[in-house]
Order: sequence, then C-alpha cells, then structure tokens
Amino acid sequence: MAMNFLRLFQSTNQSKPLGGRYEVISQLGAGGFGHTFVARDMHLPGQPQCVLKQLKPQVSDAESLQTARRLFDTEARVLYQLGNHDQIPRLLAHFEDNQEFYLAQELIEGHMLSEELSPNQPWSEPQAIALLQDILQVLAFVHAQNVIHRDIKPANLIRRRLDSRIILIDFGAVKQVSTQMSNPKGGRTNMTISIGTAGYMPKEQLGGTPRFSSDIYAVGMIAIQALTGIHPKQLIEDPRTGEIQWRNYAQQVSCELASVLEQMVRYDYRSRYLNATQALEALQNLPAKLLESLPFPQPSPQASATAAITQPQTSPTAAEETAKMTQPQTSPTAAEETAKMTQPPLPPTANQETVPISDFSPQKRAVGSLTPTSSAVPTFAVGNSQASRQAGGVAQIVFAAQQLIQKYSLKPQYFIVFFITLGGSFLGIKALVSPQPLTQTQTEASGATASSVNQEQQAAALLKQAELHRERDNYREAIPLYQQAIALKAGLAKAHWGLCYSLNSMGKPQEAIAACDQALNINPKYPEALWSKGSALDQLEKPRESLQLYNQALNINPKYPEALNNKGIALLNLNRPEEAFAALEKATTLKPNWADAWANQGAALWSLKRYDQAITSMEKALTIDPDHPNANDLRQQARQKIGR
Repeated sequence: MAMNFLRLFQSTNQSKPLGGRYEVISQLGAGGFGHTFVARDMHLPGQPQCVLKQLKPQVSDAESLQTARRLFDTEARVLYQLGNHDQIPRLLAHFEDNQEFYLAQELIEGHMLSEELSPNQPWSEPQAIALLQDILQVLAFVHAQNVIHRDIKPANLIRRRLDSRIILIDFGAVKQVSTQMSNPKGGRTNMTISIGTAGYMPKEQLGGTPRFSSDIYAVGMIAIQALTGIHPKQLIEDPRTGEIQWRNYAQQVSCELASVLEQMVRYDYRSRYLNATQALEALQNLPAKLLESLPFPQPSPQASATAAITQPQTSPTAAEETAKMTQPQTSPTAAEETAKMTQPPLPPTANQETVPISDFSPQKRAVGSLTPTSSAVPTFAVGNSQASRQAGGVAQIVFAAQQLIQKYSLKPQYFIVFFITLGGSFLGIKALVSPQPLTQTQTEASGATASSVNQEQQAAALLKQAELHRERDNYREAIPLYQQAIALKAGLAKAHWGLCYSLNSMGKPQEAIAACDQALNINPKYPEALWSKGSALDQLEKPRESLQLYNQALNINPKYPEALNNKGIALLNLNRPEEAFAALEKATTLKPNWADAWANQGAALWSLKRYDQAITSMEKALTIDPDHPNANDLRQQARQKIGR
C-alpha cells in the first residue's frame, strides 16, 4: 500500500523536484503524520541522498495554514540547533511545497536498535550499560537545549554503520507540529497526548504533560527490554504502586545497575532523575568492576545494514568459510564440535505473530531480531566463475571431515547436512560416507561437480537452512538465506512467505507485505501468506483489512488456529467481542496447549463482562505458561471485579 502511494506520488511529481531540488527515490515509511522518503539533492555535486519527511496538514483555510507555517518554522529552528550534535541527523533544509511541509535531513546509514532487541534474548550487563551511556550522552545535549524528545523508542535509535554509535531521530516536536496542523486551534496541551509509544511512554506523558524525566523513563525501559528480552508492553505493573515488575526476568543484573534503572522508570516523575545529565552521572558512578571493559560504543556485526534502506546482507564465500574451518582448533575437541553440529533442530516456539493481552485488550506483540551473532552464512555461486573459486574449498571440507571421522570414530552421516549447506555435490557426499579416502581424481571430480551444482538444488538447500533459522526465531540469519534462495529461484512461494514472516517478526510490516504479495502472486491460495500479510496489516493498525485476509485464509483452511487467533484479535479491535470469542474458542479447541489463544479468549470474555469465564481462560493460559505476559494481571483484575 505504501508502494502504491509512492508510485502515485512519483507520477504526480516526476516533472518537478520537490522544493525545486529534491527528487524522490524511494519511500521509507508512512504514518499518521505524513510520509518519509529517500531523496536525491539535485543541486549539490554528486547529487547526495537525504531523508525527506513530508508533514501533511489536514487544513486548507488561509488562517490555519499560516498558523501551521509558523509552528513548522519554529520547530525547524529547534531541529537545526539540535543537529549540531554528532549523534543527531543534521537538518539540511525545510520548505513548503503545494501547501505541504517538508524537512530534508541527513541520511544515516545503519540499522534500528529494534533489530538488535530480540524476544527472549537478554543482553549482558556491559552491553546494556554501554547502550545507556551512548543514549544518555546525546540526550543530555538535547535536554540542555530545553527540548524533550517525547518519542524515544528502539525504532527511533539508529546504530550508525560508520562507528556503531547510537543516533537519535524522529523528535516528537515535529510530530507535535503535525498534530497541531490537523487542529491548529486546539492548543498545545491536548495535542501532546498522541505523541509517544505505548510501553515507553510514562503516565504523565500519556496525560499530555511530558517532562525531561519522561525521556529518562523511555531510556530506562529500553535498557530493561534489552536485559530481559521482554517488550515493555508485556511487563506487568505492581497494582499497588504502579511500578514496573521486571527484576525476576533479569537475574543476571547487579543490584547497583538495577537501582539506577528502577529510579529511571519510577511511576512518579518526581522520583526519577530530573534529566539525562543526572541519569548519566548515576550511571558513571556505578562500581568500577561494572564499568571496566565496556563495549563502548557497542560493536555491531551488522555494519552492512542501513537504517533507511533494507539491503541484502553480504557474507563470506564458502571458500573463505572453509579456510576458517580447516585451520587447527585448540579449544573444543572435534567430538564436542561435532556434537554441536549434529544436535536436532530446536522445536518452533509459539508463533511470534500472535497477540497477547494488555490493559484489558489484546495488543500486538512487539518482536525484534536476535542480538548480533558472529555466525556467517555462506554465499552460493550463481555463475561458474564463483563456483570454480569455491570448488577447492568443498574438497577441503571433505578431506577435513574424513580426518575427524577416522580420528574420533564418528559417523560420517553427521556431516552430510552441514556439507550440503556449503554447496557440496552428490559426489562429494558419496565420497564422505565412503569408507575409502578420496583419491586425487575423486577430489578433482568433486570440485568440478561442485562448480556446476544445479541452482534449484542450491535454492532448496538455502530454503532448508532459512526455515531452520526461522523456526528457531533467528530472523536476522533467516532473511539473507531466503533472499539468496529467491535470487536463485524466484518461483519459491515458500521462500517469499518465510521472508514475509521473518520481516513481520522483525517489525517491518511494509516489507513483509511486499514479500507476502510475491508469495500470493505465485500461489493465490496460500493460507500462511494470507495470514502473515494480515498480521503485517495488524501492525499497521488496519484491522478491517487484516480481517478480510484472515477470512480468506480460513476459507482455504478452516482448521487454521493461528488465523482464528488473529481473526479474534482483529474483531476485538473492531469492538466485535462476540464474534471474537467465537473465533478464539475455535482456536483453543484446535490448539488446546496454546497459551496466547487462551489469554486472548480471556480478553474477549472480559470485553463481554463474563468475568468468571475470563478468569478460567486466564488460568488455563497460566497453566500452560506460568510467565505469560499480562495474563496473571488481568486475572487478578477480573477477580477484583467480581469480589473474589
């Protein structure tokens, strides 16, 4: 849908650059405040790229437009002043074109912090402290300029590719201008209510009175998310004090750091650090043992990614990987390494596109990606030249594997799957399991065969590896494998769907929709693709459109519990609790050991004021998953409601 808008936008503006100088290249995102594009500055040498933010006023009368123009100019001056800091994108220009307002800002190459925060993948304490230091240093500068950011969240923090420093983007001040444009006579206080993001926004900000300590709360919640692997919306508040209960999920955190974080996220803004400078001082006063050898700035193995533009990740060639593998190893024994390689795949977890309850109604579960790993994914040859370069490496793998087999009396079959993933040929595998060592002729034949491996077989091997990573929630590793499989064989509907699912789980709904559309172009009756596209639309808060897709998926497969669960959530968001309960009841019948479905059924029963039954559903969810987010909290509230 965003791409359709972009095509329309480009077709209506292709003859005239915006502001007389900016040519739109691609769209980055869309929201209630406007659209964001990558643009080319036609007036500068080399035509460098920048980020172009379009802010659309919802007014047309002259008086309102003049008010909007004045507010826009004021806030642009603030952003220009803030851009003097190295960790804030520079404001390059601001202008008006056809009664729409635009900001041109520096394009930061890197990736969003949200891509580093993965469910159930806690960070180490030094990583979290390094992150806090990096954010608070730039935020101290912002607060010194008498500016409150108002929307600090992982998606508004970019890990810069150049030096791995955190860059602060998308200030709420601009959002406030956009909101006031839609109702310029409404006044500032009411307009601030909609600025912020659930989970990172404290109560006073929700009430329309943000303070410097509101930003401190957001930073603290990000650090808690990193240390626990749990999204802030899934953490429960103490019903007596309103304080966030998170310590049980972060046993590895020292008392000293926990004390700092608890003060950052106090319910009462007056009990928090007053500003970023105070919070930074408290952090720097931690015991020396915690501050020694901090990874500051935090290293980022995904330096090839960009925040604004998703690019295929590059990785070492198979020959390069082989060179590493065939070097002598001094740490684990060969038997230990083999045991690691031959462990069965982890079973898939409960589907990450489901929606747990929160605050009496189901909310979309926020998902990110795995914390950066050092594992590299081998690339596969498309042309003979690269395959020829890899041939020697394949033969070396066979030789090294045979050495381990003979030395440690291992079963050669353990190496087959690993060998296939590196592009091994049938002849090479046959030689591996053969009791006789490879002759020179066989080695040469293996290399020659490897150079002509059928692209379809390569694509199948890549797809298999991608599926294993996806089932283990390793979405960052799965995505480039899916992309490589698609590059080899574009007609793999399952690869397009897997890519869609992974992008969805990384919080990239627009890209997920594009991938699912490709799968549906290949197979229009693909229920998983319909379901995943619906989930992406849910992330974009479009329940009506997602409901249509869930119904289509269920017409194809009526016994599809994931589609029934998401259908129930969409119906709840549309205030249709009776229908929601019916869908969720079917989901729990089909998948009785799914805690999320029981919790969502409890939310539907709560909406129907059937509190006793809601308690029963929540207890069922907690029996399956005692740590289920928010189920216990809602059960307690239901009990209070009926006086139990």
